[in-house]
Amino acid sequence: MDLSRIERVGGSLCLDFVNTRASHFDPAAPEYLAGYADLVEWLRGCDGGLDARSASRLLVAARAHPRRAAAAFAHAHDLRGLLERVFARRAHGHAPAPADLHALEREATAAFAHRRLEAGAQWQWRWDEDDALERPLWDVLASAVDLLRHGDPGRLKQCPAPDGCGWLFHDASKNRTRRWCSMRMCGNGAKARRFQQRRRDAGN
Repeated sequence: MDLSRIERVGGSLCLDFVNTRASHFDPAAPEYLAGYADLVEWLRGCDGGLDARSASRLLVAARAHPRRAAAAFAHAHDLRGLLERVFARRAHGHAPAPADLHALEREATAAFAHRRLEAGAQWQWRWDEDDALERPLWDVLASAVDLLRHGDPGRLKQCPAPDGCGWLFHDASKNRTRRWCSMRMCGNGAKARRFQQRRRDAGN
């Protein structure tokens, strides 16, 4: 699959990562990321993700250590499920389950142990291991913690069932009226189905 064609509608890196399968409501929905190389390439195309140099180093490391790369990719799937549960509950006005919150805390603590503060015109955090195979997940975890700490929970939404895909997104609209992940993906189809239903009802 051409990974550049995957819609990035979440509004933050962690939500776009959660949205890397076609539907959260359909267990048989297609997966967009088929392996570790896909994970790296997808993050290379994301705002706040990997730069070209880091992506290249990771792909070299993955080819040298395929079993470790496979384990890191399995970890990515587990993390995606964890973040989906945490943010879906937030989108519906609920606190994350305690077990999930503790799991996220452990993940973030392990990731942030690899950060160092770099001096410059503007001080900033940098990751200290560009070729660690878990490295792609650190940016995702940093984004997730930032969203939990600073995001407006009232703007966190989920594309609704039964017509939507369950993707999570930040509603940046002025009046907080955004309902769908995108009109092109889900909204227009839902409108068309409602129109057809009204026509059928009128004909009965």
